[in-house]
This record gives sequence, structure tokens and C-alpha cells, in this order.
Amino acid sequence: MKNYTFLMLMLMVGLAYGQSTINITYVEPYEYKEVSGNLLAKASLNIDDVNIYKRLDFASGRTAEVKQQDGKAWVWLPVFGTPESVTFVGKSRKNTSKQLFTPLVTSDWGYFSEGTLHVISSSHQDIAWVDTPDKCREERIHHIVAPALDIMKTDKNFHFGMEQTLDLMEFLEEFPERKEEIILRSQEGRFKWGGTYNQPYEGMQTDEQLIRELYFGRRWIIKNLEGADAVTVYNTDVPGRTLQSAQVLAKSGIENLFVSRMKEGFYNWYSPDGSKIPTYSPGNYGWAVMFYKLFEQDAIEAMHKLQSRVKMWSDYYKEHNLPPHFAIVISNDASGPNNYGNIVSEWNEILKKTGVKMPNLRHSTVTALMNEIKTPEAKFETVDGERPNIWSYIHGPGHAKAITASRKAGRLLPSAEIFASIDATLKGSFKDYPSEALSEAFEASIYPDHGWGGKNGHVTDSIFRAKLEFSASEADRLIEKSIHSISSNVKTKRNNAMVVYNDLSWERKATAKVALNDNSNYYVIDQNGNVVPSQISTQKGIRTLEFVASKLPSLGYATFYLKKGRKTFKVNKTVKPNALWNQFYEMRLGKGGMTYLLDRESNKEVVKTTRFAGGDILSMKYDGNGAGEFTQMTAPKMDGFDKTSLHTGNWKIVNDGAVYTLYENRVKFKHANIVQHIKVHHHIKKIDFSIDILDWDGTHNREFRFALPLDMEETTIKYEVPLAIAEVRKSEMKQAPRGWSWVGTYDQKPVEIHPREVMNFISSEKDGFQVTLASGVAVADWIDPTRESVEYTVLQGILMASHKSCHGEGNWYHQTGDHHFEFSITSHQASDAIAYKFSNDAHHPLQVCSQKTKNKEGSLPESKSFFDISNPMVRVTTIKKAEDEDALVLRLVELDGKDSQPTISLPKEASKVIKTNLIEEDAETLNLSGKDIKIDIGHNAIETYKIILK
Repeated sequence: MKNYTFLMLMLMVGLAYGQSTINITYVEPYEYKEVSGNLLAKASLNIDDVNIYKRLDFASGRTAEVKQQDGKAWVWLPVFGTPESVTFVGKSRKNTSKQLFTPLVTSDWGYFSEGTLHVISSSHQDIAWVDTPDKCREERIHHIVAPALDIMKTDKNFHFGMEQTLDLMEFLEEFPERKEEIILRSQEGRFKWGGTYNQPYEGMQTDEQLIRELYFGRRWIIKNLEGADAVTVYNTDVPGRTLQSAQVLAKSGIENLFVSRMKEGFYNWYSPDGSKIPTYSPGNYGWAVMFYKLFEQDAIEAMHKLQSRVKMWSDYYKEHNLPPHFAIVISNDASGPNNYGNIVSEWNEILKKTGVKMPNLRHSTVTALMNEIKTPEAKFETVDGERPNIWSYIHGPGHAKAITASRKAGRLLPSAEIFASIDATLKGSFKDYPSEALSEAFEASIYPDHGWGGKNGHVTDSIFRAKLEFSASEADRLIEKSIHSISSNVKTKRNNAMVVYNDLSWERKATAKVALNDNSNYYVIDQNGNVVPSQISTQKGIRTLEFVASKLPSLGYATFYLKKGRKTFKVNKTVKPNALWNQFYEMRLGKGGMTYLLDRESNKEVVKTTRFAGGDILSMKYDGNGAGEFTQMTAPKMDGFDKTSLHTGNWKIVNDGAVYTLYENRVKFKHANIVQHIKVHHHIKKIDFSIDILDWDGTHNREFRFALPLDMEETTIKYEVPLAIAEVRKSEMKQAPRGWSWVGTYDQKPVEIHPREVMNFISSEKDGFQVTLASGVAVADWIDPTRESVEYTVLQGILMASHKSCHGEGNWYHQTGDHHFEFSITSHQASDAIAYKFSNDAHHPLQVCSQKTKNKEGSLPESKSFFDISNPMVRVTTIKKAEDEDALVLRLVELDGKDSQPTISLPKEASKVIKTNLIEEDAETLNLSGKDIKIDIGHNAIETYKIILK
């Protein structure tokens, strides 16, 4: 018996040995039929002799006959089931063989066997990129939105989404007669729009610009489409998220954020105040269409491909207790509506006929998906902090003049609102409040999105820049109009009054400027007749007087008077062509800039000049493309390296007086001429740097940086972002984002990313001592970018870079011609308040309104604060007319990270104070009234109040 068993075993092994797997090829598109409740698909056997087999016997008991036709062996095989043994029964016994058969779609759908697969069709939209803004607008209107609406007329199950409200505005401009259709589809939940105006670089926008994305987004939809809403925001392309974006969204009524280039999954993304926004990422917005091509054929093919994809996520869903709803995002750049209704119907009909346990398939939207997923039991992953934007080279360095205009508009448009609100309050009427002009300017200031460059990018970039320069010039015009109106109410004692306005919410000491119309000598006195420091300069034939304006009231003004003649003002200073001493600093100048700087108040050396001078200008190679399918920011290279400290320093004094001393140095680089100015203030602890890059020839792949090397190692680096102060190694999201680009995974931890987007400053702190650089550019660094990098901190501003768009047909960002950049520095005891106030002072010039003749009839005093906040780190971001009524809207942000109870002093008594969300939807009527109101504001909170004045 033992010998017999051994012989049989050997025979079986012998039969199996040398056999090959018989491969099966299915007919595609799949040809299938239903037999007794089973679905069978037609396939051919890949064998040399098509007559060798007569049937297939399955372990489950079913059989399948093999037929020969057209030179092939055909068989109908089960589509659904479990892997099982199958016997290929030969016409001769010796040809019989066995192998494992796995059906196209197994019965194992894991966690999703009774779930739902959401087909989320949308179109990823840059304003331009695939062509010019006008051509893309035409494409959106006529080839995306209109066809999607047309499909919805005939297919009642079809859903579609556009990622931003601008697309809706464009469509209704072209087809106002289809507005009711848009409203109906929105109310049905079948056509959804993103809740922001567009998809910007969040860290490029200033406080109010970021918030206005929701004014021109969700709020616009609510006010213009009756019964419609937009509660999901898309920013699917940009690999970056700024610190307060979750709070801005959550406090604007947004319920979901859809991102990309981040690990697939569901998150609660937190801002520092504790606000959160539920967030979904598919990994990359284009995976289903561009990579997996799930719906190219038919339902069987879709089932076959999707099963393995879905099963991958079973453990994740179980671990996070998520309902079995899985998203298939159908999106691509400027893609039109793909109606997979036939596949959806076919899929669900197959389930109905066969009774197979597997997920159903349905058209859906991100909002509908999130409504299913956000159950009380669901455990979303937690993300908090900033994801520094690795595409930041594309906007700041790549488009220096445009972004300079953007930052100016972002700072001064709120000031225009503030002064217009003050003017309206004084008049007791909002009749002259420039609502339309401010709205137009704000919309223009946020028009540029993340799609700089691209095909015909020179057109796109010029349109973006024109929008930004328009909004900046409108801010100047509107401010001037309001302060002239306010000044007409100021009672003045003398002729030649200068009413100086402070647009920030703390008392200031700063320099003001006024143009002179003749060659006479002038000096300045304050309202009490005291002489204040002043100084005259001449540039391009224009004489300007600069004077020190002290004790400027918060969000108010003070009056000074211009007097003809001379008055000396003694200043404690010693000035030489290459050195200076004053009450704040001892400075020496040499090759490239400062060779020595001592803070005389703390007796600490500020700069360390073993590698660079203080204020050095560096020129390096940069061969990145600013934005694109890379997973780490491209670093500059040493090819063609130059710096001003490699050249002879020819510093000279070009102006010296009671207010400041100004030095100049000129250096010739290979592709441009560099002019450096260093301006040392004598009454304010401040040193200004201005850099002119003249006759720049646009050579490809070059970069310029401003460098301030500090006598500090292992420092704390802080920088301003929209509505917050961030800290390196503390404020970033802790995990690597993952998700993917076309070249790999985003596996770099955010803490390692540099340079970074900054608002008004970047600073370095060590042992209670801090140096703050007020940055005139959008991107800054703190790590030496050169070979054999030094260990001490080098604060830098990335001035400009001449790289190319990552679009295959994109343009070069030559930026030829002349450029001007400005920075300011101060040193002080470690304090976020000092750093923040100093840098914002530097970027908010005092506004001056001159009056030749004295005004005896004025009703306002010579100095006044209209609004005052008792805590200067609770900052006013804007004061504006309410959108829907004649009331003031006051928006505040707490910047110190501490709960606060500031008192707000108003220009008139409040009869009612209503707390609203960020887009002015009423939330709560507060028990507050009077001229001084005390509020509670949480740490890092952004809060909005509607104030009805008596």
C-alpha cells in the first residue's frame, strides 16, 4: 500500500512537472451573457492547438464547453466568484491539466461589499495655463459648463462640479438666460461650484485677500443664486497650505476642503485657534483619468480595475471607522464633462440581475461624498499647521513686479476701506462710500491664481500683472480721496498744515514725506509748535521733505505744519563715508555692504561677515521651473556665482541730515548693474536697504538674493504668514504630505522646506535677542544657499529668478529691465509684538494730506484716533461698510497666541454689536453698546463684528 501511494504521488508530480499555465484572453469590450443568474464572459484560450480541449470543469461543479471558431478556442467563463481549481479536460487524457482560475471580479470586496463608489466628475481649472485667459474662458463656457448642463437635461443622474466661483461668474456673463437652470441644478445638488473665487497660492495673499476669496466665492453664490450654496472649497493643484486657511474656511461657512498632492484619505485640518476643516485628498486629482483609466471600456472592466484599488483601502476605512463610501475622482486640467452614465447603469443593472454583493456605483460630488463620510463615529486623521508651498518660486521670484503690486494692493485696499468708513461715519451716511470701486479693486487683486505662465504664458502673466497694478493704483486713489474729505473737517491753527494718517491699529512713530514745490528751505513743527526732525532730498528733479512723525494715534491722524526757513535739530551721530555711529548702532561699510554692525543698546554684534556682507547681493544659477511635477524645491547652484562683496566697495554719502544718513554703492555684475543704498535712521531704530538691479538682460536660469548674515547659530526663525506668525520647526504640519506628482511621492517633511513664502517679515531669535528683517519680497530664506554652507543664520530675500514655465509650450520669465527692492532691519529684545509692528510699519507708509490755508471751521481736533484696540497684538485687518446694510464691519485677528479681552474705542456710540462669520452672516447679537466695547477673542482667532452706530 505504501509503495502504491508513493507511485501515485510520483505520477502526479510528473504530470504537473513541465506544464505551463494556460493564459486566458477576454474579449474587450467584454462580451458577456447571463445564464441562470450567473454572468459569463467570452474568452479565448492562448494555446497552440485549439482542438486540444473539449471543456473546463470547475471545482464548484460548473462546466464550460470549449468551442473552436476562427482558429481559436473559445469559452464562456464566470465573471464573478472566488478563485478555484479548474480542470482543462483534453480530448485525450494525457492533455488534461489543472490550474487555479481567478474570475475577473472576485467575491471579495472587503469592507466595501455593501458600500457605494462615488463617481465625482469635475474639471480642474487654472484661470489660464492651457492657453490664455480669454481662450480658457471660452473653453470653460462653451465646452465644459454648457455641455455639462446639457447632459443633465437628458441624464437625471449625472453630476458635475467646477472648482471655483469665477467659472460661474463667467458663464452667467455669457448666458444670463441660463441662470434659472444653474439655480435648479445647484439646488438639486447635481452641479456644484467651489466656494472660493479661484485657487490661489494661499501664502501669496495678504490677510484680507485670503478672506475675500470667500466673499467672491461662497457669499457671491448665496447672494446671486437663490437657494444655492457652496460649502466645499477646492485647491487641488498647489502643494501648499497656509497656517490659517482652515480657520478662514470654517468661519466662512465652508464645510469641506478638497486637496490633492497629499496622501489619499480623510483629515481634520486644524488652524492654531482650534478651528478645523474636514479635508479629503485622492492622492492626486488626475489619477483615475490619467493613470488608471477606469471607465475607458465598460462596467466589467471598471469592476475588474476598481476591485483591487478599493480593497487596498479596506483596512484604512476600518481603522478610521469610516462608512464604506469610496471616491473615484474624474478630473483633469480643463477637462470637459465625461458622462459615464452607461457604465453606471450597466454596473448597477448587473448587480440587480446577479445579486452579487459588491458596491453600487453612482454619480456624485465631493460634497455628497463628505456628507456620507462625516458620521459621528468617523475618525478622521489629524493635521495641523502649515504646509510650506514648494512652488513659491513661480510667483515671487518669477514675477517680481507683479507680486510687488499684489502685496501693495493687499496691504492698502483694507486701508482704503478703513478711511472710507471713517469718512462715512463723520458724514453720518454711507452714500459716498465707494463700494463698487473697492469691490472691483479687491476682485482684481485676487484674480491671479496658481496658473502663472503656461501656454502663451506671456499673455497670461501680463494680464495678471495689469490686474494687480490696477488694484494697487485704485488703493492709492481711494485712500487719497477719503483722507482729503476727512482732512477738510480738521481744524488747523496755521497755514501749510500736513495731516498725517496712520492706517494701523497702534500708535506709531514713523517718517512721513511731502513734495516741495520750490527750492526754498523748510522745516516742520508739530501741533504744539515743537520743531521735529526733517530732511530734504532731491530725486529725478523732485524735492521731497521727510520728517519724523511721533505719537501718531491708532487708526487716526496728527497734524504737523510746514514752515519756510531753517531750524537745526541736534542729532547724536558721527558720520563718515564708510562708517556711522548714532544712538542705536555702530556701523562700518566695506565690500558688498556692512562689515560690522553693533547694537549699542544691547551691546551685541548683529552681523557676522566671514562669508557675506550685511546687505550683500548674490547672483546664482537657478534651473528649476517654479512650479511643476517635482517633490522638492529646486535649490540654486554655484554656476556663475557672484556677490557684491567680491567687488570693491565704493560707498559714498548721498544725503545726510537730522532724519537719516543715506549711503550708496555701485557694482557691475555680468548681466546687470547693482546699486545698493543703505539708509540709517537716527530717531527710529531702523536701517533701510534698497537694491536696484539695472539693465538686467534676462539671461536664463539666474537668481538674485539679498543676504543678511547674523552673528547667531541655532536660532528660532519666525515669519509672518496671512493672519498669523509662524515658527520654523513648530508651525509646520508634522508628517510628510505624501500623495504624488508624476515624478514621485511628496515624502519630504515640511520642516525641511525652504525658502518660504512670507508676508511682512522674517526674524531670527537667540537668547532673548532678535533681529527682524522687514521683507519687500514674497519669498525668504534663512539657510546659506552656497557651497559649504555656514552654520550661522543668513536671512535672505529671493529678489528674482529668470526661470521657465513648467508647461511644455510655456514662456520664460525673463523679467528684463530695471528692478527695485526694499528691506528694513531692526534688532531688539525677543518679542513677536516688536517684530510684527516694526515690519508692518515699514510696509504701511504714512498718508499725508496737505492744506495750504488754515481751516478755522473744522470740527475735528488736530490729532485724533478714530478706532483704538487696547491690545496691539489684536490687529485690525479691516473696517468696512457691511455688504448688506449701512453698518460698520470690524475684523480682528489675535496674533500673540493668547486669549484676550481688548477694549475697542469707536468714533461714535454703538447701539448694537453683532458677531458674524467672516463673510458677514449674522451669528450672535452681543450684549454690547456704547463708545468703548470690550470683547473676548480667543488665541489666534479671526473674528468679525457688525457695529450699528447711533
